[in-house]
Amino acid sequence: MCGIAGIYFFSGENSSLKAETNKITKALSHRGPDYQNSHSFKKCTLYHARLTILDLSTDSNQPFLDSDKQKGLVYNGEIFNYKDLQTKLSNLKTKGDVEVLFKLFEKENINCLDKLNGFFAFAFYDSLKDELQVVRDRYGVKPLYYYYDKEKIAFASELKALMELTGPQELNHNALHTYLRLNYISGKETIFKNIFRLLPGEYISVKNKELVVNHWYSVPVEKKQNSIKELLTDAVKLRLHADVPVGCFLSGGLDSSIISALAKKHHDNIHTFSIGFADEPFFDETEYAELVAKHINSNHHTFKLKNTDLLENITPFLKSIDEPFADSSAFNVYVLSKYTKQHVKVALSGDGADELFMGYNKHKAELLSRTFSSKALSPLVNPVLSVLPDSRNKKFSNKIRQLKRFSKSANLNADERYINWACISSEKEVNDLLLSKSNHSFNQLFDEAFQQKNFNPVNYADLKIVLADDMLVKADRMSMQHGLEIRNPFLDYRIVEFAMNLPENKKISNQGQKLILKESFKDLLPSRIFAREKKGFELPLWKWLKNELKSDIEINWLSEKTIKEQNIFNYEGVKKLKQKLFSDNPGDSPAQIWALIIFQNWYVNFKAFIK
Repeated sequence: MCGIAGIYFFSGENSSLKAETNKITKALSHRGPDYQNSHSFKKCTLYHARLTILDLSTDSNQPFLDSDKQKGLVYNGEIFNYKDLQTKLSNLKTKGDVEVLFKLFEKENINCLDKLNGFFAFAFYDSLKDELQVVRDRYGVKPLYYYYDKEKIAFASELKALMELTGPQELNHNALHTYLRLNYISGKETIFKNIFRLLPGEYISVKNKELVVNHWYSVPVEKKQNSIKELLTDAVKLRLHADVPVGCFLSGGLDSSIISALAKKHHDNIHTFSIGFADEPFFDETEYAELVAKHINSNHHTFKLKNTDLLENITPFLKSIDEPFADSSAFNVYVLSKYTKQHVKVALSGDGADELFMGYNKHKAELLSRTFSSKALSPLVNPVLSVLPDSRNKKFSNKIRQLKRFSKSANLNADERYINWACISSEKEVNDLLLSKSNHSFNQLFDEAFQQKNFNPVNYADLKIVLADDMLVKADRMSMQHGLEIRNPFLDYRIVEFAMNLPENKKISNQGQKLILKESFKDLLPSRIFAREKKGFELPLWKWLKNELKSDIEINWLSEKTIKEQNIFNYEGVKKLKQKLFSDNPGDSPAQIWALIIFQNWYVNFKAFIK
C-alpha cells in the first residue's frame, strides 16, 4: 500500500522535473510514510512513497528496477496470492509481492493480470522498448489519475501529486454538477478539465508516441456453484497475511461482524476497532460492536469520543480532501483510521457487501416499488408527509425523510428511481446553486449499468458507481491519510463474480436483505446482529452545522462575500439552502451544505492549481 506517480515525455529529455521530485514525493508521503524515492530514465520518471506491509527490508523499496536499470515498476496495493505465484518464478531476491509483480509483468505483460488476487494501481516502464503501461485493479480499490497532452502523460495516486507534474488546470463544471448531485464525483471525469480517472479494470499503454486506454477486465457471465462461506473464509485468510500487525474494523453491522468473526478463526489474537459518539446516542453503534467482540473473543478497542474530540479533527480532515468528496461518513473513517493506526498497520473491513448482496435501504425501496404501487396513494400521502419535519438526526424524522423520497419516486420508472435514490440533490436544486448551468447529461453515468443485460442493473450500477467512486474512495483516502491499509475481503474477485451472477432472490426478498450471508453465517454471530435494522455509518451533521460550525458557515465558507467573490455559486440559491438548514425541517440540506463546505475548503487548498 503506497502512493505512486510518474511522467513520460513522448520525445525529448526528461530533465525539466528533477527539481520537483521532493514536492511530488512529499504530496504522496502520507500514503507512504516509510520511504520515498524516484528514478529517472531518459524519457520517464517514476515516483514512489512506500508503506511497508510485506517484506520490511529495503530490498522491496521502489521504484523497483531490474539489475541493468532498464525497466522500472511503481506499485500501490497488495497481491494476496503472491506466495503461490512465487513458486512459479525463479531467481527471486526479495520476500514480498513487488518483485513477483515485476517478474510476472516483465514476462507476460497484461496477460498476467488475471492471475492476481488483490488490489493495485501500478506503472511499468521498459526503456528498451520505450513502452509505459499503467494499470488499475478490477473494481477500483486503488486510485489512479492521469493527464496527457501532445508532449507528455503524467499519472498519480492522488490529485495533489499529479498537479505538481501538470501545473494549474481549469475547473470542470460538469464534474462539479455531478459532485453536487451525488456528493462525490463519478466516472472518468474529475474536478479538473483534462485530468481523468483511470476506470476500474482499465490500463493505459503508451508506445510510439501513442496513448491507448483499454479494458483488461470485465465481470464474467458465469454461473458458479461456489459456497460463499468457503470463498469468504479463504478471502479473509489470505488478507490476514502481513509482516506488520493486522486488525479489523468492527461497526457491529453484519458485514464487518462476519469479517471479524472469520478473522478470529485464523488469528487468535485479532484486534477489532470501533468508533462511538459519547454525546450522540442515536448515532452510536458501539453496543453492537462490543456484543460481537465479546461473542468472538477479540481484543476490542472502542474509541468512544465526545463531540469536542471529534470537532478537533474537522480542520485536519478538511485539509486532507484531495478531490471534492462529501460522503459525510468519510469523517468517521478518518477518525477511526487515526486511532486504529495507533495499534495496527492493516485493517480488514466489510466494504462491498451492501453493493454485492443488496443491503442498502434503496434496495428495499426498489423491491417495494415493484411489489407495491404507491402511485395511487401518492396524492393522498404526499400532503400529509409534506407538513411533517424530516431529517437524518432522529429515528422518526429519518423515517419521514425516507418516506418522502419513496413517495416522490412513485411515478418514475426503475432507472429513474435508482438515480433518484442515489442522489443527494435533484437537477433543479443543483442548477439553483450554480452560476454555470451545466449541459452535462448526468444520466449518462448510469447508462451502461441500465443498458447491459447480463447482471441485475441495480447491482451493476452499485459496483461501477457507488462502490468504485464513493465507498472505496472513502476507505482509501481516509485510511491512507494516516498510513493505514484497509483490506476488503468481500472484494476478492472470486466473491464479486459469484455475487454478480447470483439470482436476486438469493440476496433480497420480502423476508429480508443479504439473505445468503445471513443463512451462511447464522452460526457465527449473535442473533441480534441478524435482526437489527440497517443503519449507515453517519455522524450528527445537522447538530454540528447548526451549532459548532454555524459561525464558519455564515462568516467564512458560505458568506455572501465569499460566494460572490468566488463567482461559482449563485448566492440566492446558497442563501435558501442555509435557511432550510437552520429551520426545523432540514430534509437533506445538511448533506447539501456539507458538500458546499467540503468544496470551499478544497478550493482554498487547491487554489494554486486552479486556472
